[in-house]
Amino acid sequence: MRSCTLYSRVILAVTGFLPLTLSAYNLTPSLLRLSPIGDESSAFLYLENKGMQATAIQITIQEHHKDLDGKAVGSKEAEGDFLIYPAQLVMVPGDEVGVQVRWIGEPTLSSERAYTLVAREVSIPRQTAKGPEPDAGIRIDVTVLMNYEVRVYMTPKGAKPMVVVESVTESTQLASPGTLESDWLEIIFANQGTAHEAMSNMALVLTPLAPTGDPLNSPTVTLPARDIPALTRHLLAGERRRILIPRPAGLPTGPVRVTLSE
Repeated sequence: MRSCTLYSRVILAVTGFLPLTLSAYNLTPSLLRLSPIGDESSAFLYLENKGMQATAIQITIQEHHKDLDGKAVGSKEAEGDFLIYPAQLVMVPGDEVGVQVRWIGEPTLSSERAYTLVAREVSIPRQTAKGPEPDAGIRIDVTVLMNYEVRVYMTPKGAKPMVVVESVTESTQLASPGTLESDWLEIIFANQGTAHEAMSNMALVLTPLAPTGDPLNSPTVTLPARDIPALTRHLLAGERRRILIPRPAGLPTGPVRVTLSE
């Protein structure tokens, strides 16, 4: 009986950084800060094909927004605000290419805008050498497609962040399935400024309050952002962020005032 051989081709799409042995190309930088007018309204991305085969790249850009919990939400395409040249390219091994990203949108912005530029590798059909058909076994060809994301900030002159604590709410939740209930604090921040804020270097200062709203004599509790993963992300201009943390040990029950410190 003639054995059956299965041929399969798998395409793996990856976003971010991979070891050089898997990455067909590199892209730098990962962040662009542009101005809506003047020489700073344009910048270059640099791509280099360090692989052994030709690589096809398609570049798109879209608005960048996050929801109340800090998750990226679907945003509309923004090609009408930018000139990207070339937006499609094929690089042979060893090629180094500069891609221009130029703002062509409104020359006057009242607040900073955030975008996500995506460089997406496109699969190129490749001809494989024909050899004798094997009698048995499984053959799998794996193609790794590399995608990069570049954050683009369009920042008007004088734009500054201003993050405030909008509300603090006490809540009771299960600490984990099957365990006793524990006290939590829901904190909502709002960026009332005109530029994004990197909150990774900040800290939360929690002050216990009396029912009258006056601070108690108990010591305050300070929590650095590195201990609160939800605080390590940027808060975009005009957006809000909600975090939920367990009530710290040593903080008395009752109302709490939360402030931000740098």
